[in-house]
Amino acid sequence: MDVMEKVRTTFATYSGSDVRGMLKADHEVMLELAKELAETTSSSHRRTLVNSLKPLLVAHSRAEEQVVYVPMTKLKSSPDSRLAASEGAVEHNWADILLTRLADTQDASTDMWRAHAKVLFESLDHHILEEEKNVFEELGEHFSADERDAMGTRFETIKNDLLDGMGK
Repeated sequence: MDVMEKVRTTFATYSGSDVRGMLKADHEVMLELAKELAETTSSSHRRTLVNSLKPLLVAHSRAEEQVVYVPMTKLKSSPDSRLAASEGAVEHNWADILLTRLADTQDASTDMWRAHAKVLFESLDHHILEEEKNVFEELGEHFSADERDAMGTRFETIKNDLLDGMGK
């Protein structure tokens, strides 16, 4: 990775079409929703937040897995990339489980419901911090600017198609 790419990754300054910038923008929205979900005490507001967060997180995760993680797992010369992508996929799966439990639990006023929401927020926060450091660095090191731009275009297309399929 050249010096300019290290600076971009360190300071999170990506072009508008770089997949990392698109992922970061989604991360900010989803993390704010998850934080509010963990902190709110109103059952009806909790339901509204789950209904807002779930499609965004699911579409983001599936698109990211296809566009970012799959190519990273194919980098024979980079065990770090392969591990980061595999770990990210596992963390996405964990978020899916927690979101499903939250969405399927009838009573959103219980301590157990709140505990699931808090663990979801903490897991997302950890995942995002790790991803924006490790995965973004690996993307900068192993994929050209044109490749990252193409990933960004494909990410947005897949994510939007998934959201459209969910009626969002």
